[in-house]
Amino acid sequence: MNLSLIWLKLGLTSFFWALMFYLGQYAVAYMSPESVSGWRFLLAGLVLLPLVALREGVDWPGLRRNARPLLVMAVVGIGGFNLALFHGLRYSSPVNGALIMALCPALITVFGALLTGERIDRRQLAGLGLGIAGVLAVISGGSLSVLLALSFQKGDLFILLAATCWAIYSTLPKRFITGLPPLQVTVGTVPLGGLLLSLYAQGTQTDFLTAPPLGVVASVLAMSLFGSVVAYLWWNDGVRQVGAARAAVFMNLVPIFAALIGLALGRPVGWSQAAGAVLVVGGVWLATRPPEAAPASVRPEACGQGV
Repeated sequence: MNLSLIWLKLGLTSFFWALMFYLGQYAVAYMSPESVSGWRFLLAGLVLLPLVALREGVDWPGLRRNARPLLVMAVVGIGGFNLALFHGLRYSSPVNGALIMALCPALITVFGALLTGERIDRRQLAGLGLGIAGVLAVISGGSLSVLLALSFQKGDLFILLAATCWAIYSTLPKRFITGLPPLQVTVGTVPLGGLLLSLYAQGTQTDFLTAPPLGVVASVLAMSLFGSVVAYLWWNDGVRQVGAARAAVFMNLVPIFAALIGLALGRPVGWSQAAGAVLVVGGVWLATRPPEAAPASVRPEACGQGV
């Protein structure tokens, strides 16, 4: 697959996830995090499963062969991540939440090295460092005192758990999934995660079957289609094609896109956010461009680097 297309898809995935913060914040004001998460992925599974079946079929033998790691991915990466994130956003400040989620690239890099033996070269480390520096500039407003004064409370710990769950989800396929393409991995985790989340919400909440306002319905539908179906397909494909560490850099774009969405909604963007955007985009470019010394016959595009 063309690397430029992979970068574009990963970038759009980051945009969709940035949009999810706004849609999710709106939805949990009317519904419990459990019910929002359950409906989001139940609907996503209902769309994804027949879509994949029509396009290329579902590899049922492969899903059964990889049932255990897929179950772990569904529980941790779908259920754990979303429940922890939505609960965290109810208690944590935006600054704390964005900072903790910015740990995702570092966590994915660590898990990738531990589980898959991926090698991280200096250029990728430099790009990752630039990206994290940009995120810190955006969420701190350029103030060191803001960063030093952070105290990790209940919401912060929930979001830290969410970041850890996502790092595990992103690195498990390359280590434990065998003979199953990214699309099949996604169809094996999203519907299962949606079913588990729905059962959990129905058993623990009273609003799962209560009709919410139309705006909440629209928000959940958007989160299902763009934040779940499209984004998870593209993320799994990106991780498989370029490796967890390189794909992880795009997580740094999420707060940048969130700031741009806020700007479109009438919220001003300060100098620190603009500087952070430059650092993050520079980090993405540095971490994802092919090595200059690589001969044409062994370009990353040609040899399938990261697969």
